Amino acid sequence: MSQTNMTQITPIQHQSTRIAWIDIARAVAMVLVFTGHLGTRWFPQLEPLTTAIYTFHMPLFFLLSGLFFKPTIDLLTLIAKRARTLLVPYYVFSVFALAAPIVKLLCPSLYQAAGKSTDSNPFEAIVAILFAQGNAGLWFLWSLFVGTLCLWITVRAVRSNKLALTIVLLAYLVIDCLLKGYPAVAQLPFQLGKIFEATAYVGFGYLVAQTCNIRNWDQLEISRKLGVFGITTVVFLILEHCSTAQPITSGVMLNALLLLTTFSGIAMAISFSLLLPEARCFATVGRDSLVFYALNDIVLKTVKFALFSVAHIPVATLPFAEQLFTGILVLIMAMTICYALNAFVQRYMRWAIGDFSRHVMAE
Repeated sequence: MSQTNMTQITPIQHQSTRIAWIDIARAVAMVLVFTGHLGTRWFPQLEPLTTAIYTFHMPLFFLLSGLFFKPTIDLLTLIAKRARTLLVPYYVFSVFALAAPIVKLLCPSLYQAAGKSTDSNPFEAIVAILFAQGNAGLWFLWSLFVGTLCLWITVRAVRSNKLALTIVLLAYLVIDCLLKGYPAVAQLPFQLGKIFEATAYVGFGYLVAQTCNIRNWDQLEISRKLGVFGITTVVFLILEHCSTAQPITSGVMLNALLLLTTFSGIAMAISFSLLLPEARCFATVGRDSLVFYALNDIVLKTVKFALFSVAHIPVATLPFAEQLFTGILVLIMAMTICYALNAFVQRYMRWAIGDFSRHVMAE
């Protein structure tokens, strides 16, 4: 069932059609997003961890979204539905993303006290958020939107031939690697600079769903799950070590290494998700990952500001183990706050995530 159609079915149907391990995988990906946003200013000892996370956590989200892609829907309907479920939340929740540059503009000292540099132009940051440039704001939502539309065109162009689609998606990744050398490309509006990357990973998710019975993955024997997780983890750690401890400066080998690291990281995260038991709170994070993604930055900034700027906890000077422990506490606090805010959004602000159905409005 198409992910974009889920808001039109009843709650009972909604629960019965969900795939548990995908919700868990999304929750794992969301924890990685929160961890990556801890920031090296406050947690310099955790920089290797956050660097490793950034190699695959957003491609993981793209791929998981692609598992529900249906090219049989007509293009105009797809545009309308994805605009509602992606672009409406983008601009609604961008109010929070705009808070940082506005604070920087009106009160630079407060912004600096929160651990941020005041060197950049806040007006440029505001424009970047409004036009979804680079990594500004909730860039992933616009990127997923354009990537989904491009994938629809691509699948139709290759007439749903899996081999041809695989070749084209790999070509997209090559093109993306080449374009990353041009800073102007990254600043194209509406995430057009990431269109090849987004299309490729969403497309690989679609290919996985077309090739495998993903509904039965969580029923695999525990020994097979552990074996896959162990192998993918070892492969990821080796590749990550090769790309950081012994860096290759440039060229085809570097790009190939980075792509292999990304794919192994995705496989590691998914295989880890299959090992986790179903938990209602964790599944909620995955099911409502859009809200958690939309709120994570502002909530994390608030928690870090309260602990490290107001309470003056010297976390940046702590050794690795203590920084890791503090980071885990910050994550728990931030995700707990987001959990409560998500309950409010799901009950009173479904329109903010593009759900204007009469059933929800009536509730």
